[in-house]
Parts: sequence; structure tokens; C-alpha cells
Amino acid sequence: MLVHHAALDPPPPPLLPQLSSSLAACAILTCLTFVSGLLTGNVSQVDKVWSLAPPLYTLLLHLCSPCPRSLLLLLLSSSWGLRLTYNFSRRGGYSWPPWRGEEDYRWDHVRTWPVLDTPLGWHLFHLTFICIYQNLLLLSLALPALLCSTSPLNHLDLLATATFLLLLLVETVADQQQWEFQTEKHSLLSTGSPLPPHLAAGFPTQGLFAISRHPNYLAEQLLWVVAYLFSVSSTGIWLNPTITGPILLILLFQGSTMLSEGITCRKYPGYLKYQQAVPRFLGNFWRLSSTFPPDRRAN
Repeated sequence: MLVHHAALDPPPPPLLPQLSSSLAACAILTCLTFVSGLLTGNVSQVDKVWSLAPPLYTLLLHLCSPCPRSLLLLLLSSSWGLRLTYNFSRRGGYSWPPWRGEEDYRWDHVRTWPVLDTPLGWHLFHLTFICIYQNLLLLSLALPALLCSTSPLNHLDLLATATFLLLLLVETVADQQQWEFQTEKHSLLSTGSPLPPHLAAGFPTQGLFAISRHPNYLAEQLLWVVAYLFSVSSTGIWLNPTITGPILLILLFQGSTMLSEGITCRKYPGYLKYQQAVPRFLGNFWRLSSTFPPDRRAN
């Protein structure tokens, strides 16, 4: 059980001055992503800073009030950012000039929704949800560093660190499996070659994707829940305001995944059967099948 000996700790510094540099950086990124999206018509500008912003905010918070716990959180968030930046880059997410590049395919579908199919409605949505909301969400993911204190690291810090690294490994493996699947599939399609059975469905169903439909998304959400635990280990309070970040991220993933799967169902007829057999996030960990559907040729 965590016990916070407040009387033994020095009084915490005021939070607003610590947060001012991060708020300024968030405001700058919000303006840049909105203006570049407005000028180019490509509203996926926030995607380009998604893996960069949380480590940046964590660094700024650490510099305002350095301590071993915030340094540990900075190292973990930077590891996450480097891995995600690499994955985004190899998929063609970055280009020159930096505001160019492909737009997320889902926005074409969102543009057809009532109200959003008008210029005013779309620009307001772009400003409020895509730019302001998502940039604030990225800032909120770094807020546990705001509550990190100079108290000694404890068993919860060690548990959170090990769990974070494990989830980072799961996300890395899932993204690699997805990358290999798509690379092989498009390579064969470009030559007109027939697709083998493990590619014929059109979407990955083997490895971690036989256990969970979105193992990388599952790990991504849990990573930031685990990062929140550093604020718990520091304060001894299990529920504090910095839990806002993980909650907002989880809510965002619910909506974006539902949108993605709706599009995938219309594109691939077999996806409905896949949905019925494999959970969206939590996974069939009790089954641990390496393929979907299970290979029954040996029976």
C-alpha cells in the first residue's frame, strides 16, 4: 500500500508556472497544424506531431522541476516517440515540405457527414476537434510528469516501467506484423500474382491479430494508463486529474476504431466474420491461436 508522507516532503512548486512552457508549445503546434491544414487541404497535420509532442511536453515539464521520476517518464515517453516516429515515417507519413503527404483516408468519409459536408462545418470541425482537441489530448498525456516529486522511486515506479516496456514491445511486434503483411500483399498485387491464403482476406489475421483485432491500439491505450501510474506513485493518490489524458485517448480510440472498421467491413466482406470471432481490443488471450481462422488441417 502506498503511503505519501507529505509532512516529510518539501512543498510542491506551483503547477501553473511549470505548465506554462508546455501550454505555449501546445498553442504553437495547434496554430501550425490548423494553418497548414487550412492552406493545403490536408487535415492530417496533427498526425505528424503525434509521436513528437508528448516527449516534448514531458521534457519541458521535467526541465521545470527535474527529479528522477520525471526523468524516467521522459526516457519512456521518448522511447515510445522514437518507435512510433519510425513506424510513421516508413509508411510515408513524412515528406518535404513537411505539410505535404497523404491525408488519413478516414477524413474523406467524415467529410460526407451532415453539417461537416459544408465548408463552415468542416473548418470548425478541423479547428476544434482535429487541431485543438487532439493537441490538448497530446499535452494531457504528459501531465503525470507535472505531479512527479523528488520522493524516492518505489515498487510502483518499477512495476510501471516494466509494464510500459512490455506494452511497447507488444506494439512494436504488432506494427511489424502489420507492416510485413501489407508489404507482401501490395508487392504481389503490383505484379498481378495471386494472393496466398494468409493474405487473401485483405487484412492481417495472424500472429497478434488472431488474438486481438487491434493489438497495437490496445497497447497504445494501456501505455498511457501505465504512464499515469507515475503520478500515483509520486502522490500516493490513486485518482488524480492527470488521468484525464488516458481517458481522452481511450475515448478517441473507440470512435476512430469504429469508423475504421465500418470502412473495412464495406471493403472486405470477410471482416464481419473476423469481427465475430476476434475481440476488438482485449483479445482471445485464453485461446492464443496463431492464425484466424484456426488451422484445422492437422485434425
